[in-house]
Amino acid sequence: MKINGKIRFKMVALAGLMLLFAAPVGLVAQQKVSDVRVVVRDVRQERDSIRVVLDIEAIGVSVPARGQMYLFPVIRSGMNERKLLPVVISGRIQQAVVNRAERLSGRVEPVYASFSARGQKLFHERISYSATVPLEGWMKDANVAMAQERRNCRGEFHHLSMEVIADRIRFAEKPTRVIYELPVELPVPPREEIKIRTESGEAQIIYTVGNAEIKPMLANNRNELDKIRQSIEKVRKVQGVKINSITISSYASPEGTWEYNLKLSERRAASLTGWLRGNYDLAGIALSSRGYGEDWEGLEKLVREDPVMPEGEKGRVLEIIGNTDVFDGRERLLMQYNEGRTYRYMLANLFPMLRRSAYRITFTVPEYSIETIKEVFKSYPSMLSLYEFYLLANQYEPGSTQFKEVIVQAARIFPEEKSSRITMGVFSYLSNDVSAALKFLQGLEDDPEVWIYFSAFHARNNELDKAEYYAKKAVAAGNTDAAGHLRLIERYKADENVYQEKLKDWEMYGMD
Repeated sequence: MKINGKIRFKMVALAGLMLLFAAPVGLVAQQKVSDVRVVVRDVRQERDSIRVVLDIEAIGVSVPARGQMYLFPVIRSGMNERKLLPVVISGRIQQAVVNRAERLSGRVEPVYASFSARGQKLFHERISYSATVPLEGWMKDANVAMAQERRNCRGEFHHLSMEVIADRIRFAEKPTRVIYELPVELPVPPREEIKIRTESGEAQIIYTVGNAEIKPMLANNRNELDKIRQSIEKVRKVQGVKINSITISSYASPEGTWEYNLKLSERRAASLTGWLRGNYDLAGIALSSRGYGEDWEGLEKLVREDPVMPEGEKGRVLEIIGNTDVFDGRERLLMQYNEGRTYRYMLANLFPMLRRSAYRITFTVPEYSIETIKEVFKSYPSMLSLYEFYLLANQYEPGSTQFKEVIVQAARIFPEEKSSRITMGVFSYLSNDVSAALKFLQGLEDDPEVWIYFSAFHARNNELDKAEYYAKKAVAAGNTDAAGHLRLIERYKADENVYQEKLKDWEMYGMD
């Protein structure tokens, strides 16, 4: 940004004062005057300083042999004032006095430039002036004036003039990037008029050896059985829910033969199913059971997570389980390893946890009104469909706390469905969380349906080349909205170029 201004002063030496013929001007003013001319090139902030750049031209200036003229810029605001280095024009005799005083004292007066009239009747010099002073807070509202003072042989200063040459200082401000926003429509998820949901859990029922009878008073069985009851009651409390079925799956630990353990797990699953039917009101609910025999997958998991077993023993146990078939002596090898010590440890500490039962409650949930959606969301959000999350999110301002709570829950419950991921991506986009928006779409880069969203999300993320790439792909795929994206991206690229130029200027002159 070039700033030009010119102001000129006329001096009448015989009268001992300076008459000003120029009115105050701003940074771009220029007027015709005589004797002393000041052209303002720039008055700007440079990091933690203010720099004043001027052209000062003295034409026909007369200075007494024993006198001096001082020309200097002054930054002013209210009662605050900061002088910059002066340009000094000295008469012949006075210059000699100054030189001698400086030699004797060793102190040199700080000046920007010093000239001697050397007996010339009229002094003529063009000076390119550039000086800085430290930036102070009050300078934000300051102007810059040019002062002229006369100094006599006794060292006394007499003020001649003070004229504003710049009514403001150009402060460096970090440019603000335009928000590159491309329009996208929030996709409406498919509706689930009847929603099928499940509630699953595990109960660690303890049985006596080789027995399938449910004994509530044995070990912690009462609390384990209560888990199933609590799950059933929790589901029943939700508005409009109808429980359709409860499925019990039981497992056995590996000691004994495969056939025996399979039948034992089937008996235990049937026993738990019968106990539930006899102790709870499950009219109209289908109950089923299934035994899965020895739970080797569960044993692998327990071995990996066990805090006591040494890593070497874990590795050997997992190797035996992974490389030896059940019917080829897997359990026999485990019993022989480490002289049976590792097997005995697992028998006492890990096998009881394999004698477990899992339950799955299957139920249907009706489609809710918006008032009921708000209530269900507070206590049991998994009962809602993605469409109902969509309806709920639209009740709140994008980016609000309530809006974000809705999209976080929806993403947790529907993490994999494409329609869910697109919806969650747009929700995040509307909340100005572009990183989250792009994360929801990760893995869908080759899906034509999603290209228009990639275009919008990358544009908001200041990645205009990527935004253009996906917009062009969307146009080629027949998306009618993508052409509008391309037109906006072209305009945004021009805005970005302007921003980058301003940013370079700020980085050069601005404060960190």
